[in-house]
Amino acid sequence: MSKIILITGQRCGKSLLHLLAYAANNGWTARRTRGGHVRFQKLGCAPVFTSSTPSDWRAYRNALAMLVRADRVGEAGRG
Repeated sequence: MSKIILITGQRCGKSLLHLLAYAANNGWTARRTRGGHVRFQKLGCAPVFTSSTPSDWRAYRNALAMLVRADRVGEAGRG
């Protein structure tokens, strides 16, 4: 099982924890930007940015869709 390390003292929405779990299980790394957003990176894929405190449920679903889409494009480019 993969381990998710959270930095205490940083604002983080509950739905972001689900995104971090998905990202960790699929080879993505997450870093916080200076502006407070989260940048997901994976070798061979375009970076995906999202808010660390989503304003509504669609922000989580959109970020998850962007990660899945970037995975598909990255796999198509390798194969």
